[in-house]
Amino acid sequence: MHTYNEIMTQANQLEKTNKIVQEQIFNEEAVDITLFTGCGTSFYLAIAAARYYQAVTGELALAVPASELFLHTSTHILPSKKYRIVGISRSGTTSEIIIALEHLKGASNIKTMAVTCNGDTPMAEVTQEVIALNSISEKSVVMTQSFSNMLYALQLYAAKQSKRADVLEQLNKVPAFVSAALEKGEQLKQVTEDVTKKRFIFLGSGAYNGLAKEATLKLKEMTQTECESYSNLEFRHGPISIVDKETVVVLFTQKETKEYDQALIKDIQKLGGFVIVIGVANEELQSDLIIKLSDELDDLNRLVEVVPYFQLLAYQRAIFKGFDPDKPRNLTQVVSL
Repeated sequence: MHTYNEIMTQANQLEKTNKIVQEQIFNEEAVDITLFTGCGTSFYLAIAAARYYQAVTGELALAVPASELFLHTSTHILPSKKYRIVGISRSGTTSEIIIALEHLKGASNIKTMAVTCNGDTPMAEVTQEVIALNSISEKSVVMTQSFSNMLYALQLYAAKQSKRADVLEQLNKVPAFVSAALEKGEQLKQVTEDVTKKRFIFLGSGAYNGLAKEATLKLKEMTQTECESYSNLEFRHGPISIVDKETVVVLFTQKETKEYDQALIKDIQKLGGFVIVIGVANEELQSDLIIKLSDELDDLNRLVEVVPYFQLLAYQRAIFKGFDPDKPRNLTQVVSL
């Protein structure tokens, strides 16, 4: 099965991605704003990448859906500011990305970069720089190792642009941690193979909000399960009203959020919800299932380590419900307008 194989082999691909980005020389010209853009999974990747880039480099970074750049240009691009637009697309042929980059081409205040798994495409041709992960050639419709590798590439890019040796040192360890995570997915089956669990909610804040959105999309694509995503503490402001005994909440905890997460977990459990916590959980943290990660990496640098868990959750749920993850309903590998 293509989807499963591509999930389970992503650690090896991460090693290749590390080498590609480490060896590449990038334009270091200063800009006012680095704007990350994509569609669907690539846009959720852009959210995580933008927040990571800003935290690591200390430079302003934002994420915008690609369609917004040509539909509402003036709400995102100011003539008085210098931009680097980082377009993200697995195929390099996504319609909205090409239209957006063509729309902005030639602007004196805009530099462009493509991040893709296919360097020989129109997207790469229209940009000034390219991170091409050509060793990744997914046969599955849903994005799995392409997501983790393009995100990892942009983390390495941020570390190189900021000349942060301490960050690079941690990022170099990521492939090994992902390999270990891929062997720990069986514990998720207590919820993925439970017929009483019908609703899934993913909570993540900061850069992890992009992961929460992507986790929701993976489950929705593979299983058509009712699922949503929110920033951790925003969940109390209305959405918590849908929690009941059929609800699973997957919470990505971090050092900055852990003191607030325990109270949130208790509130969800009081309403009957089953809570899975993924992150560096302290001994006092109580939940229905805790996937405890090592504290050897900082929360920001471990983003890709978390990815296998929600990908395997979606895959396991699909198999349990009798869906073929390789043939998701109503979807194609590339969306064309």
